[in-house]
Amino acid sequence: MAHPDLRAEQAYLDHAYECLERMRQSLLRTVDAAGVGEDGFDIAAGKIEAWVDRRLAAYDAAEQILCFGRIDLDSVEHPLYVGRRWVHDDDGVLLVNWQAPAARPFYTATPAEPHGVTLRRRFRLRGRTLTGISDEALDGSLADAASSLDDFLLEELGRARDSRMRDIVATIQADQYGLIARGPEPPLVIQGGPGTGKTAVGLHRASFLLFGHRDTLRRILVVGPNPIFMDYVSHVLPSLGEDSVDQVAVGELVPGVTVTREDPLDVQRLKADVRIAEVVRRAAELRSLGVATELVARMEGRFVGVEADEVELLLRDARETLGVSSAAREQFRMNVLRTFYADYGDRLGGLAVRAFDEVERALRRDGVLTRFLDRVWPAPKPERLVRQLLASREHLAEAADGAAGATRTSA
Repeated sequence: MAHPDLRAEQAYLDHAYECLERMRQSLLRTVDAAGVGEDGFDIAAGKIEAWVDRRLAAYDAAEQILCFGRIDLDSVEHPLYVGRRWVHDDDGVLLVNWQAPAARPFYTATPAEPHGVTLRRRFRLRGRTLTGISDEALDGSLADAASSLDDFLLEELGRARDSRMRDIVATIQADQYGLIARGPEPPLVIQGGPGTGKTAVGLHRASFLLFGHRDTLRRILVVGPNPIFMDYVSHVLPSLGEDSVDQVAVGELVPGVTVTREDPLDVQRLKADVRIAEVVRRAAELRSLGVATELVARMEGRFVGVEADEVELLLRDARETLGVSSAAREQFRMNVLRTFYADYGDRLGGLAVRAFDEVERALRRDGVLTRFLDRVWPAPKPERLVRQLLASREHLAEAADGAAGATRTSA
């Protein structure tokens, strides 16, 4: 038996599709009026055109299943429809994007914690045609709501898989949403067995973070184990309107380099051992050990500098605070420059006419600062360090000796 609201909901969805098309046409008219894409336009116009292309791609992606449900709220007169993207007409909002804060209760509301939701309605569609409705009354007014919802979810999850992973925006569960919607810090590690949804949650999390933090997260890189896996999952983010995310297999991380070698099994185990991270950290620490020497340069006819014992103190302070990271090296560099500039003022007094930035540029221009840093705190390129480490048993054993949790036998 068809749901009594099926016809009314179909009419609402038809109107939403019509408005989406009007939004698309409005964007195209704006582009034509501005002349974007014409020959002779500058870089800014190119960026606008790229933005327009992304918007149009998002409209196209939304065509798959534009709206997948709604929630009725006890504090709002009209229901809130949730879909792939925001859609409006002249009177207001028709659909809210699934990533928007307003859509959160659609995923998180439960009978125990309804978050103001009295009814959650899910749509089953084939193309633009609404084929079924499943209602979940969070106030307990529908006795068979649980079984109806279970049937709906089982049908959605049991749909035949094709050659590519599908997005799960219509069936995200509360615990999955909690992972997807967490802030960008601290880093999140999701573990689980095969088929538990780790990849789907991770990809939807990337889309969610780009939606809410696009100003600070301008670039996201998705890395997978091999090209076959990446081909399987690469359609998810574009279907969510994110077509500018780089997605590569781990063997494709370095442009222009094709991985053809297959390591012996014992080497594969070594590289996959979590202890190797500590060994690499220790190797970086060993390669960054230099000699604390003075920094001296001639400024306005007088020698100015930082003595070796002062350099040693600054070096120790940076390492104790931030380890051997690039941030620690930068802190050390700035503290040396500040000490040098203080000595410059002490020695020259009123003749110290240069600003801090000018003194730094002078040291850089003459190569004094670069040579000093290379002696005191060498900074080997990461790829070279790892290559040397894995190619030399001596280097590997040396790093393993001082690494917590690692031993020479693991090397």
